[in-house]
Amino acid sequence: RVSYRLLSLLLNSSLRQHAPLSISLPLRHSFQTLCGFPEYIFGLLNFWYSASQLLSALTRAVMNL
Repeated sequence: RVSYRLLSLLLNSSLRQHAPLSISLPLRHSFQTLCGFPEYIFGLLNFWYSASQLLSALTRAVMNL
């Protein structure tokens, strides 16, 4: 799996070398936002999946009492 942070780092360093500052900043921000969004969504999904597993385990434990 390709890391979004690695892609962001590569793009940032490339833009710093080849693009004027006025162009590179908005592009870097857009790329970081774009790459940060999937990580944010996967983090939420992972949290909710873990929470649902915990709730399921607690429900089973209560039902077995």
